[in-house]
Amino acid sequence: MGELYRIPSADLAALMPELILSGTGVLVLLLDAFLPRARNLLAPLSAIGTLLAGWQLIAAAPSGMSFGGLLESSLLTIAIGLVVLVSTFLAILASAGYLRRDNLSGGEYYGLLLWCATGVLLMARATEMITLFVALELLSICLYSLAGYHRRLSVGTEAAIKYFLLGAFVSAFILYGIALLYGEAGTTLISEIGPYLVGGDVSPLAVLGLLLLICGFAFKMSLAPFHAWAPDVYQGAPSPFVAFLSVAPKAASAVVLVRLLALVMPGGGSGWHDLIALLAVLSMALGNLVALAQRDIKRMLAYSGIAHMGYLLVPLVTLGPGSYEPLVVYLLAYALMNAGAFAVVGLLYREPGEQHLISELAGWGYRFPLLGVCLTVCMLSLGGIPPTLGFIGKYLIFIQAIDSGNLALALVIVVTSLIGIFYYLRVVYTLYMRPEVRAPEGLLIDYPGRVAAALAAFGTLVLGILPGPLLDWVKRLGSGY
Repeated sequence: MGELYRIPSADLAALMPELILSGTGVLVLLLDAFLPRARNLLAPLSAIGTLLAGWQLIAAAPSGMSFGGLLESSLLTIAIGLVVLVSTFLAILASAGYLRRDNLSGGEYYGLLLWCATGVLLMARATEMITLFVALELLSICLYSLAGYHRRLSVGTEAAIKYFLLGAFVSAFILYGIALLYGEAGTTLISEIGPYLVGGDVSPLAVLGLLLLICGFAFKMSLAPFHAWAPDVYQGAPSPFVAFLSVAPKAASAVVLVRLLALVMPGGGSGWHDLIALLAVLSMALGNLVALAQRDIKRMLAYSGIAHMGYLLVPLVTLGPGSYEPLVVYLLAYALMNAGAFAVVGLLYREPGEQHLISELAGWGYRFPLLGVCLTVCMLSLGGIPPTLGFIGKYLIFIQAIDSGNLALALVIVVTSLIGIFYYLRVVYTLYMRPEVRAPEGLLIDYPGRVAAALAAFGTLVLGILPGPLLDWVKRLGSGY
């Protein structure tokens, strides 16, 4: 018999964050199944597993390629991984009381959430298309399940079915795009496909393959016109899970787009930038304009997310070393402010299937001072108002657009941001300036949920006031590319 294959210790060390997350997911699932009395430990165990994965991610220095060049460990993947784990940790904290209030079992919920995070980290690090697709499917299956976690609610089931059908269709797009690129290049390594996409003799099939991939990951980022799933899924899914859904898959998809666009934008110049600019403008305009008409706060945040992904796309229009700093800072800002907003929404609305009307928050800024302040900080940050991290992120994107000569995009950023400020401030106005219309009934404002909201708001405010250390660290990203 031949000797068993042993995975090199360096490869195992590089994969340790993913192993910790997936192992913790298995552990909480088994505890829930065989030790029902230990259910109160599921959220703390999941949070500890996430923190351990984050510590391992920080402790491990960027080591280049692992597993024969299938996975990459770089400053960019570490930064995106930390954004994902921050989002995961806050979602876990916000979920504990939410699940208890609605009498939902937590084992499979936390397990699926941790496996989602595993899939996102693998997506962000994958440098080979089959590995990328497997990670994407791991993520997608868990997301579909969590979107319909309220099995007794028709709105949750509807959200899961819509998300599954559209997601499966888009997965076919991505797989077909991979097949076309492999057929032309004869390889699935992303770095080796570039020569077949640039130059004077480019195959139409290779171009079609790349277009299909861009469309697929534009869907994952809920960019217009691939955004139709987002409002319904945000409304029907558990609010703490939406804090994760609205950030983590989009962060990984942004890294994938960076890898793909780097193939066709050598030196930052290519005809492909027109397509990316069009997606950015459509997303910024449609997201902000439609959000103006929303009266449900979760649907408003869904359309707001479409606009924010449009802002995030601006640094990718002319991809270069200067694109990474605004990309990472904006993703971190979006993770914090969105997690804080959805944590508060999960605490202040009683029934998961009800409409989350903004008008019902009237006067509650005084009734719930801590939550009112947290929601206010998150709304100001989403609107890009100083001194919040959202302002820093949007400022960096605006400056990058000007420096790269995209003056029209910079103008669109300003105009659409002014539109966005209106509906964000409407929430703050309702909290403090309108008389109360209903007394709170049946709410479970638990300690972990309040901690999640407070941490998100505190991080958004502190990093907005003192952004120096963050910016100094993030600036190193550009020097590595």
